[in-house]
Amino acid sequence: MSFLTIVVILISGIFMLVVSYGFKKNWEISMNYKILACLILPILNIAFGVALNFLDSFVGDPATLENLLVTIIHLTVWIICFGFAYKAESKVVLKLYAMFWALTSAIAALTAYINSVETTVSFAWAIPIAMLLLPQWFGLNYLVEDYFVSSMIVLVMSLIIFSAAVWRWKNVK
Repeated sequence: MSFLTIVVILISGIFMLVVSYGFKKNWEISMNYKILACLILPILNIAFGVALNFLDSFVGDPATLENLLVTIIHLTVWIICFGFAYKAESKVVLKLYAMFWALTSAIAALTAYINSVETTVSFAWAIPIAMLLLPQWFGLNYLVEDYFVSSMIVLVMSLIIFSAAVWRWKNVK
């Protein structure tokens, strides 16, 4: 693991701890800042995952422990952000999360389909979306060697988070 990767991981971890501690201590104050954090943290998380896993995932290199660590951080940040959005009861944020995870589910299903059958249909339109949504999950290939299986794991995880976002969004009054 490179020194830059370790520094970025430590800084992002400290940032997440400070934000979560601040949310826990002062939940009543400045709801707009909390909602803004629920929107900014996932964007930074996606950029972090793409920056660290992009080349390895699309070049075809085998997954490393560093890639697995990026995947774990990606999932952890999303769970923390979902918890914040859940507590904030922001319909807008929950709708955005639901749309993001529905798109992730669709791309993961399409990737699983492409990996399982030989097709002559061109899915070139999906490449930019996959380049944005899937590199963060490349670390799963450290545990599972088949791209179909890792795509199915991403599909199941994203469907669970999508369902939770929709369920919470429907229950917010």
